[in-house]
Amino acid sequence: MDDALDTSPAAVRRRLTIFDADRAAYGIPEDWQSGMARLVEWSDVDAFAHANHTAFLLWFEAARNLYLESIGIPRHAVDKPGPVMMTLTTRYLKPLAYHDPVFVTARVKSMRRTSFVMEYAAWGKDGCACTCEALLVLMINATGEKVAIPDDVRAAIRALDAPEEQ
Repeated sequence: MDDALDTSPAAVRRRLTIFDADRAAYGIPEDWQSGMARLVEWSDVDAFAHANHTAFLLWFEAARNLYLESIGIPRHAVDKPGPVMMTLTTRYLKPLAYHDPVFVTARVKSMRRTSFVMEYAAWGKDGCACTCEALLVLMINATGEKVAIPDDVRAAIRALDAPEEQ
């Protein structure tokens, strides 16, 4: 199967690998392990000719979903645990324009029993353009019941990002 269509955690993990050339081109530090390249599309740009604030949030969502798939949290299912966003804080640092290359990174900063904090960044050719932090709680969507982060998922997060654990 074509790796781009393979949704197994290993295949998704390969697609999120940050290569040395990407680190050099965008100035991405070594402590970021997961990310994806893209272009600022026409639909991302607002009347001021730069990427609208909502575009960054959609890029971070895409990176988050791939990251979660790569550590073994399956795509949305009503009867299975999934992340529910509780808070989101974003800081816009530099504008990006139509067709600018951008590299979007994601990582887990910290974990508790049922929740974790993810950090995101969008990198342009002039460095970091935007940062974001989100608190996510693992829940059964149908019931709202909080569930513990499974041991295998916790181990995968530790192996990638060595987050603070509380």
